[in-house]
Amino acid sequence: MTTIVNAIVTAAHASLAAAPAIAPTVSRVRLRPLPQGAGTAVVVRPMQAQASAADLPGMPIAWAVQFAVDCYARCPQPGTPDQAVDALLEAAYARLMQDTTLGGAAFPLDPQGVSYEFDTDGEQTACATLLFVAQARANHATFT
Repeated sequence: MTTIVNAIVTAAHASLAAAPAIAPTVSRVRLRPLPQGAGTAVVVRPMQAQASAADLPGMPIAWAVQFAVDCYARCPQPGTPDQAVDALLEAAYARLMQDTTLGGAAFPLDPQGVSYEFDTDGEQTACATLLFVAQARANHATFT
């Protein structure tokens, strides 16, 4: 068994890594997100999960599972970091919105926003982070 958080992050990762993958590197919770020599990478990571009370004792509990998709791109010269990451950001968003159930792991996937960081590694790398919330129901006793 696996928790619903793990199931949703696994499904999002599988969607982004499915052929053709949206970047040469599609990982989960990498500590060094962009390998040396790579131009782009995507990292999927869990953020938090919020529970709603079950309607009846013993019934499945509704969860709002938040996860992030970090899109990394090195800025070629000439160019600007926000332009460098834009195509990857667009591809990640489009791929996840093709199936908002993440292959049945969630109820509709809701995009929450985008944040940006620039020069994340001292090598002209930009990171655009997509934030999503996936609704799911978990067994009252097991979180699965």
